[in-house]
Amino acid sequence: MEPNFGNFHFKRLEILLVVIAAIMLILISYGYFFLVWLTMAPMFYIAFLRNHKETIVYSIMYGIITYVFFFNWINRSELGYIDIIFLAFVFTLHFVLVMTIVSIFSKKIQNNFMALLPPVAWLISLWLYSLLPLQIYWMDFAIFYPSMAPWIWYLGSHGITFIIILFNSAIAYYFIKPNKYAVAFGVVILFMIFTSTIYTTYYSFSEKGDKLKVALLQGNFKNEWEWRQLNAFSLILETYLNMTYEASRENPHIIVWPEYALPEDITKNQIVFKQLQETAKRLNTTLVIGSLSYVDRRRDKYKDTAFVFNKYGFSIYEASIPYFFDEDVVKGDASDIIESDGHKIAIIICNEETTNSVARSHSQKDPQFIVSMSNNQELGRGRLVISQFTKIRAAENAKYVLRATNDGITQIVNPLGKVVSSLEEGKRKILIDKIYFNDYKTFYTKYGNILIYLVMIISFMLMLKRGRKWQV
Repeated sequence: MEPNFGNFHFKRLEILLVVIAAIMLILISYGYFFLVWLTMAPMFYIAFLRNHKETIVYSIMYGIITYVFFFNWINRSELGYIDIIFLAFVFTLHFVLVMTIVSIFSKKIQNNFMALLPPVAWLISLWLYSLLPLQIYWMDFAIFYPSMAPWIWYLGSHGITFIIILFNSAIAYYFIKPNKYAVAFGVVILFMIFTSTIYTTYYSFSEKGDKLKVALLQGNFKNEWEWRQLNAFSLILETYLNMTYEASRENPHIIVWPEYALPEDITKNQIVFKQLQETAKRLNTTLVIGSLSYVDRRRDKYKDTAFVFNKYGFSIYEASIPYFFDEDVVKGDASDIIESDGHKIAIIICNEETTNSVARSHSQKDPQFIVSMSNNQELGRGRLVISQFTKIRAAENAKYVLRATNDGITQIVNPLGKVVSSLEEGKRKILIDKIYFNDYKTFYTKYGNILIYLVMIISFMLMLKRGRKWQV
């Protein structure tokens, strides 16, 4: 007998499909990113066939299972139980919303373009969630397959997510009703994957401009925040200065310390501030240092700040989108690109890396490269997932991105979204490599999501087109 729950009748096939879909998404969090092209197909199969009430139940099952195992590293963070439960609810609600839309409206579409419904519903949910203060960036599935140049230069990450979800949908639709439309969608997308693989493998886009040697420092301080604040201007400062002098032997033009490398306000300590200024002058380099600047010391309110020192002086960048769950961090005001020693540098800090708007806004102002600064020490395995955002920001805007972190993942990503060099996690190391400038602005950088908006409109028109009603 198949299990029952009240008036709801569970079917073994649907339960198996939920488990398979969940396992694939969980494996993605371990680095099996190719599964993103298959992971949602079982869930769309259920949504296409079952009514919305059944679909909601299976979606809740799927959301809870995937959250528990995909985000099990969140338990290492300092989030409270209420925050963790809230995140689980928000995460699961996305799937419930998308699958319910697919289940309801797939029964009303009267033609064979039903495969377009899931990607349309997915992006609607993604855009709705982006309006919330929390924002939801995990469901921008393009982060798991960022090397889609040149297509991503036109479509952006949301466009690539549309393509990924459409491929999953086409697979599910074909198993229900084999037809030429599902096959056509699949063939076109496979062609896009093939051409982007060839393009990103053999095209030397990144080596056409002037080159610059850079150094990224990974201090690997795994201590608690309170300890790091107490030792910011002693052991931690000494360690990073020693690493800076060691890196200077290779004559890099820029040396980047991670976010909160010095978790105290350096402007309040003139000795330290002067020491950093003199170091930049003595080494004839640009120092980008993650720190903070207090707004209200008594209430422990501060801005997530990057200080940029060179032989001429210093500049400040403040994060414009603070981490939602850190109530001590307030929104910064000084969030423009930095000009230092003849170089135009775009800086993104922490949560800014996960949203496409900040990197795109910076890239419109012609920076030569992007510096990303993070402090992911509490996230364990989640660092792998979060580091994917570096790749998507680089690929969308065709810029090198230098990502400096406290204990991983420190990496340099080229304009094609591929990692060219990185450091081992959990080690105190220095990454030195060269990058290349370019003045190329992608279509996405210039015009944003205009193409995917057009694709969405066309998709609506095709789905509304009358034809022979689809039935199971």
